[in-house]
Amino acid sequence: MKALCTLPAAALVLGALARPFTPEDLVESTRLGHPVISPDGTSVAFVQTRYSIEKKRQFSQLVVQALGDHLQIDSPAMVVDFSKDARPNPPSSASATPESEDAASKHRLEPSQPVWLSSEELGFVATDAKTHQSTVYSVHNTGKHWSKPRAVFTAPVPISSVQYNAVSNTLVFIANVYNGTTTLDETAELDVADQERDDTAQVFDELWVRHWDSFVTPKLPQIHAVQLRSHSSNTKPKHKPKNIIKDSDVDGRLETADSFVISPNGQHVVFVAKRPGRDYAWRTTSYVYVADIDGSSASPINDNGRGASSSPVFSSDGSRIAYVQMASPTYEADRNQIHIYSVEDKTTIDVATNWDRSPSDLLWADDNTLLAAYNEYGRNKLAKIDIASGTVTPVVEEHSVGSMQHVPHSNELLISYSALDSPTDLYKVSIDDGSIKRVTQVNPQLGSSVFLSAPEDVVFEGAEGSSIHGFLLRPPNFDASQTYPLAYVIHGGPQGSFTDAWSTRWNLNIFAAAGFVTVALDFEGSTGYGQNFTDAIRNQWGGKPFESLMKSLDQLLDSHPYIDRNRLTALGASYGGYQINWINAHSTAFKALVNHDGMFSTVSTYYSTDELYFPETEFEGVPFDEQARQNYEKWSPERNVHKWKTPTLVIHSEKDYRLVVSEGLSTFTALRRQGVPARFVYFPDENHWVLKPANSLRWHREVLGWITQWTRKDTIGESQSQKFVVQGEHLN
Repeated sequence: MKALCTLPAAALVLGALARPFTPEDLVESTRLGHPVISPDGTSVAFVQTRYSIEKKRQFSQLVVQALGDHLQIDSPAMVVDFSKDARPNPPSSASATPESEDAASKHRLEPSQPVWLSSEELGFVATDAKTHQSTVYSVHNTGKHWSKPRAVFTAPVPISSVQYNAVSNTLVFIANVYNGTTTLDETAELDVADQERDDTAQVFDELWVRHWDSFVTPKLPQIHAVQLRSHSSNTKPKHKPKNIIKDSDVDGRLETADSFVISPNGQHVVFVAKRPGRDYAWRTTSYVYVADIDGSSASPINDNGRGASSSPVFSSDGSRIAYVQMASPTYEADRNQIHIYSVEDKTTIDVATNWDRSPSDLLWADDNTLLAAYNEYGRNKLAKIDIASGTVTPVVEEHSVGSMQHVPHSNELLISYSALDSPTDLYKVSIDDGSIKRVTQVNPQLGSSVFLSAPEDVVFEGAEGSSIHGFLLRPPNFDASQTYPLAYVIHGGPQGSFTDAWSTRWNLNIFAAAGFVTVALDFEGSTGYGQNFTDAIRNQWGGKPFESLMKSLDQLLDSHPYIDRNRLTALGASYGGYQINWINAHSTAFKALVNHDGMFSTVSTYYSTDELYFPETEFEGVPFDEQARQNYEKWSPERNVHKWKTPTLVIHSEKDYRLVVSEGLSTFTALRRQGVPARFVYFPDENHWVLKPANSLRWHREVLGWITQWTRKDTIGESQSQKFVVQGEHLN
C-alpha cells in the first residue's frame, strides 16, 4: 500500500516560497478530539480545538463530516456557536478562524464528547465552568440546518466518556463520586461540604497518595447508566442515573477514561479496573469486568490473570469478549497477549501467542478475525489477525494509526492517521486491501507554504551488535555542502518509541525547522522491535542504551559529513532527561544539553514517585534491599555529578508526580554549584508534560534559544544572550 501518497502533498514538497515550520504554527494548529460515527455510517462527529495566540484562549468547534464515497474535505458541515436560547449557525467551513467566532463566544456552549442518539440526532456534553454541572444536549438535523439544542440530561457533577446504546435507550458515562454514595446529588453535596470545611488536610493510610498530577481523593471514577425516554418533547430520563459498579468489589479506578464498552444488546458493560488493596502502587494487575447495566452484578472474566488488562471489546453478537493482558504483575511494558472470552461457556482462548509484538487497541473485523493496532519499527501499524491460526496480516504499515473504529454497513475503518511531516487527520481504510481515503484536512494552513521535513530511516549498530533504528530530519533549504548543528533527541519511557507520527510535544520538525539536523533513535528498551529488545534496558539504564546512543552517534557523524562535530546538542525528557544527566558525566561530545523532567537520583525517585512497580522492575527490587540497592546506586546520575561539565537547560514542573520537581532542582543545584552554565525553567501548573498552549510556546522559546545559543558558529562555547527568536521577541 502506498500510504504516503494519501498524506498532504505539502508535506512532501518544498516550494521556493515555503517558510520554516514554527512553534507558533504548532501551538495554533487544530487538534482533533475523539471521533464518533453515526449509526447509519454516513457521518462522523468530532470536536476540534484551536488556540489563538492573539486572543490567548482556546476555541472549540463541534464538526459533522460526511463519510460518503464522494468526500468533500474542504467544505464539511459544522455545528458551531449555539447557545441555550438560539439555533446554531448554519453549516460553515472547518477553516473558520477563532477570531471570527469571538463575538459569539461569550454566550456559546462549549461542546465536548459528541455522542449520536440516532443518525439524525447528535448529542454532546457541555459542562458549566461555575457550577461544574454537565448537561447532555442534542441537536437534530432537519436537512437544512441543525435545530436548537435541547437538554437531554443534566448531572450535578462533571461527566466523561459518554456513550449511548439505542437498543436499551441507555446513556452510560463515568463520574467521579465518593465511595459509598448512592446518588450523584450526594457527591455534589459532599463537594460543597468539602469546600466549606475549616481545614485543608488530606489524610492517607495507604498508597497511592497521588498519581500522575493529582492527589488521590475519596472520589473514584465509576460507571453510571441512565435510561432515556423516547425522543419526544419530554426530555427527562426515566430514572435517576445508577452507579452500576458501586456494589461490586471494584473500587472504580478505571485504567483509562474510555475503558468501558456497552454490549450490543445494551444489557452489559465491560470495563477494566484494579482491585483495592495495599499493593496498589507496586502491582499492575487489573481485570476485565462485565457488569449488568442495572447494577445488579459485576464480576471479572480473567480472575486468574496477573498483569495489566486493557482494550476489552464485544463481538458483534455479544457472545465473546476480546481483550489483551500482560503476564507480569509488576511490569508495565510487558508484552500484551490477546485473549478471547466466551460469555456463555466462561472459557478463554489465547490468540497469536507466537507474535512477538505488543498489540493495543482491538476490534472485531468479523466472527473469525480481529483487528489490532501495534507498534513496529517506528510505525504504529494496523493488522488483521486470524483467530484460529494466529496469522497476522498487515493492513496499514506506513506512518501511524491512532484511534480506529468500524464504519457501519461497510468493510472499512475510520482511523486517525498521521506522520512526522503530516498532522493528524481522519481517514477511511479498507479492511480488505488497506486502501486509504482522506476524510478531513483540519490544518490546511500547513500547506505548500510551510516546509515540513520528510523523515529518513537510519539504522546503526549498537551495544552488543544490536540494530538501532531511528529517523533523521534535515533543515529547510538543506545543502549537503554546508554544515549544520545536530539535535540528538532521546525519548522517554524508557519503554517507548520514536514513531512516524505527528505530535504536539517534542515535534521533531520544530528542531529541524530551527536549523538543526535532527536525529531520534530507538535504543534498548524501545518498543516495536520484539520483547527481548524492550526488556534489554532492565538494570541497564546507563549501560546498553548509553553505549548504543554513543556508538550510533559516531556512525552518524562518519556517514553524514554535513553534521558539524563541534555543534552537537542532546535533548531528552523523562528517561531521556535521565540519559542527559548520564551523558553529562560520561561524554564531552555535546556543546549543550536539555533535560526535561529527568531523573537526578534513582534512590530519591523511588521514595517520591507514584508508581513503585516501575523502579522495582527496572532496578530489580527495592532500594531497602541490600542487593537491589547496589543496582540503584550503580545507575544513579547523582553519583557522578562531579564529572558534569556541559551547559544544561533544566526544565521541570510542579505537578509532575512521576519524577518530582526536586529532581530538576537537584540537577540545577549540582550544575550551578560547580559553576557549570545552566538555566532552570519551572512550570508551576504543568505535569510530566507541558500541555497549556502558552506554556508550550514558552517551552519552545527556551529550548530552541538554549541550543541555538551554544551552537552558533561565531561564538561556540561562549556564554551569551540567546539568539533564537520566537514571536519577534529577542530572548535574554
